[in-house]
Amino acid sequence: ITSVPTAPLKAKPLPHLNPATVITSKPTEQQPSSDVSTANVTAIEPLSLEAYDISPWIIRGDNSIVAAVRSSQNPAMFIAEGFTVLKNGNIQQLQTNSTWQILRVKSGGQNAESEHSIEAGDNGSAPWGYLREGVVKQPKLTDFDTVAKSCGTALATLLASIGAWLLASWSASVLTNRPMRITLARDALFHVPVVLGLLTLLLLSYDYRFPNDSPFRPFFCLLAVLSVVTIRVLHSFAWYSSNTDLFRIRLRSMPFRNALPYLILAAIMALGFGLRYHDLAFMSFDHDEMGVIQKSKGVFVRGFPYNEYSGIIRPATTYELVGYVLAVAGRILGYSEWSMRLPSCIWGTLTIAVVGLMGRRLFSWRVGLFAAFIYACLTLNIRWAQNAFYVQQCQFLSMLTFWFFYEAIRVKPIHRGYLTAASVLFCLAFLSWEGTGFILPAFVVALLVVRPGDWSWLKGWHLYKCLFFVGALVIAQFCWRTILGTAPYLTIGSGLSNLTGPSLFFLNYHYEPSFYIEKLLLSENHVPFTIIAALGIFFCWRYAAYRYLITVVITLLFLYTNFLAALSPRYCYFYQPLLLLAAVAAAVALYDHFLALARLEGNSVISRGFAHASGLAMLALLFIQSNEWLVKAYYLSGEGDSPGLMTRMDTYKYDYRAAALYVRDHVQPGDVIIPTVPHVFEYYSGIKGNFFLDTLLSKKVSYNGELAEPAFVDKFRGYPTIRSLTELREATHRGRRTWIVFVPYGALKKLGSPEVLDYLAKNAKSVYESYRAKVLLIEGASEPEALAQSKPSS
Repeated sequence: ITSVPTAPLKAKPLPHLNPATVITSKPTEQQPSSDVSTANVTAIEPLSLEAYDISPWIIRGDNSIVAAVRSSQNPAMFIAEGFTVLKNGNIQQLQTNSTWQILRVKSGGQNAESEHSIEAGDNGSAPWGYLREGVVKQPKLTDFDTVAKSCGTALATLLASIGAWLLASWSASVLTNRPMRITLARDALFHVPVVLGLLTLLLLSYDYRFPNDSPFRPFFCLLAVLSVVTIRVLHSFAWYSSNTDLFRIRLRSMPFRNALPYLILAAIMALGFGLRYHDLAFMSFDHDEMGVIQKSKGVFVRGFPYNEYSGIIRPATTYELVGYVLAVAGRILGYSEWSMRLPSCIWGTLTIAVVGLMGRRLFSWRVGLFAAFIYACLTLNIRWAQNAFYVQQCQFLSMLTFWFFYEAIRVKPIHRGYLTAASVLFCLAFLSWEGTGFILPAFVVALLVVRPGDWSWLKGWHLYKCLFFVGALVIAQFCWRTILGTAPYLTIGSGLSNLTGPSLFFLNYHYEPSFYIEKLLLSENHVPFTIIAALGIFFCWRYAAYRYLITVVITLLFLYTNFLAALSPRYCYFYQPLLLLAAVAAAVALYDHFLALARLEGNSVISRGFAHASGLAMLALLFIQSNEWLVKAYYLSGEGDSPGLMTRMDTYKYDYRAAALYVRDHVQPGDVIIPTVPHVFEYYSGIKGNFFLDTLLSKKVSYNGELAEPAFVDKFRGYPTIRSLTELREATHRGRRTWIVFVPYGALKKLGSPEVLDYLAKNAKSVYESYRAKVLLIEGASEPEALAQSKPSS
C-alpha cells in the first residue's frame, strides 16, 4: 500500500491526464545543499495490481475472503478484481465496491464494528490510471501445511522412483534370465555414479562463482535420466568374474609393504607443514596472541608466566602451559611473529600424525590416511596452526587424550598404561585451556555407550587413582583462578576472567542453543562431513569406535552449549578432528558396501569397476569440498556472507602492526595516544600510550589507587581508562594532537558511547586505514562548554 500521489510514476497514464513529473529543488549560492531533496511527488513504491491463485483454498459451498490492509502514511486502501469459474463453465466477475463490508478494529479490546467500504474509484480512473499487473508467488502457507506438502511431495517422488526402479529391474531380470538379486545389485551400482554426479552439480550451486540455480536445469535432469537408461544396456552383456586373488598376492609381495602407510603419512605431514609454514609471519599479532606472549616473558624471570604493570604482578590464571612453550621458543629464536607461531605450526603438523594413527587404530589405514589428508588441507586447521594462541596446542593434547582413553576402554579390564597416559595428557590439555574440563563427563558417557551393560570397570582401583589425580588438578586450577582474580568490588565491566567454572548457562538470556551446531556441524566445509557422519549412524553404529566418536562429539556439543557461559567458535575446535574421523569412517564403510554389492552380483570386472570408481569419486568429492583450492562452497554455511576470521585463507584478521608503525612514524613530542589494545600497540610501536578508551564499560577494567591520579585501568598495560565524554575531552586537551588507534575498528562502536561517537565524527579525521584498522587524529579541536557536563556511561 502506497500513498496516492505516487501512483502515476509507473502507471499507465490516461489520455486526458498529464504525465507525472518529479521536481527537485536545486540549491542556490545562498541556500546550502543537503541530502534531502524536495519533490512534488514522493518516490515511494507505486501501486500495483497483483494476481493470486486462491483456488487451492476454495471449498464447496460458501467461502469468505479476508484481506488485511495496513498503511502507516495515509488511510489504507484495498482494490481488488477477480472471477470465479462456476460448474457450468460460466465466469462470475467480482470487484471491490461500496457493497463490501469492512471491520474496523478498535483499541482497548473492544469488538470490531462492521461498516460499508468507501468506493474511491475503478481501475483506470484518476488519479491512479491503469495499475501495473503481475503474478506474484503463492501466499505463504502455515508451517504445518508447508511441511506436510513438502513431505508429501518428497514421499510421492520417492515411492514413484522406487516403483520405477523395481519395475525396470524386474524387466531386466526377465529379459536377461538372471536372478532378481543380481539385477538389483547391478542397478544399485549403476545409480551411484549418477547420484554422485548430481551431488557434484549441487555442490557447485553453493560456490559463489556459479549461479544458484545452475544444477536445477532441465538439461542436467534429462542427462541424468538418459545416463541411468543408457547404463542399463550393460545388463545385456555377459559379466565375467574378476580374479582379485592375484592382485592381493602382488600387493602382499610388494617391498616395504608394512612401511608404505607410514611413508604416506610422513608425506602428508610434510604437505601439511608446508601449508602451515607458508606466510607464517605475514599477519601481525592479534590481541589474544600478544596476551600469552607478554606473560611468557616472565617465565625466565620468576619461573611462571605473569603480567606486570604499576608495580603489580598478575600471574597467568589461564593458558598456563602455553606460556612455557612460548618462553622456550622466545629464548631460543627470539620474539617475532615467526618464532612465536612456530610452536603452533609444529603442533598442527603433529596433529596430522595423531589423526592418521588414531584413524588407523580405531578403524583402518584407509580411514587414518584419508582423514589425515583432509585435516592437513582443511582451511580452518591451517589458519589456527598459524596462530600463537593456545588453540592448536590444546587440540593436539586433547586428540591424544581422546585416542588413549579409547585404547584404555576397548579392552577388558581397562588398560592401566593407556589410562595413565590419557590422565596425564588431559592434565596438560587442561592447563592449556581449562575449558577442556568437559572432556571428563564426555568420557563417562562414552564409556557407557561403548560398553553397554558392562559395569566391570567400576571395580578397577587404578581408575579411581587417575580420577583423584585429575580431579585434584581441576579443583586446584579453579581455586587458583578464583583467588588470583581481581576483587569484584574493584572492577567494572565483564570479561572471560569472570568465568571460574561451569554454570547453568541455559538459564541466561545470552543462551544460544544452536551456536556450536552452526559453528561446528554447519560451518561451510563441515556440512558434508556432518551429513555423512549422520548417515553413518545407520550402518556404522555397530562399531564401537564409531559409537565412541559420535558420542564424544554430541556430548561435548551439549555440555559447551548449556554449561559454559561464553560463546566462541574456537571452543569447539579442539574436538573438530573427531567429526572428520567419523565422517571419513562412514565414507569408507559406504565404499565397502559398494564392494559388497559387487561381490553379491558375482564379483565381475564391471561391477567391481563401478564399485571402485564410485567409492573413489565419493572420497574425492569429500576432499574437494573440504578446502578452497577447486571449489569455494561458501554458501554451504548459513553465514556464508559473513565468515569467521579463521575459516578462509584470504582473510586478514587485524592489522595492528601497520597502524602502530604509522603512529610511531608520525607522532610528535607532547601528543596524546589512545590505543584500544595497548599491549599490541606497545610491542609494534615501541612507545607507550596514555589512555584507554571504554565509555560503554564493555571491557573489564579494575581500580588502581596507587597511581598519581587514581583511576580505573585496563587489564593489559594499566592505562587509565576514559569512561565518559568529559574525560575524553580532558584527555585531548593534555596535548596539541591526540591519536586514537582503533584496531579492530569494530571496537569503536563497542567501546564508544553515542555522544563519544558524535564527538569523534565532528572533531577527528581518519588519517590511516588498513585491514580492520583505523587511526584517528584530533588536532586541538575546541568544543562548546555545554558538553562538559556529560556524565559517565553506565
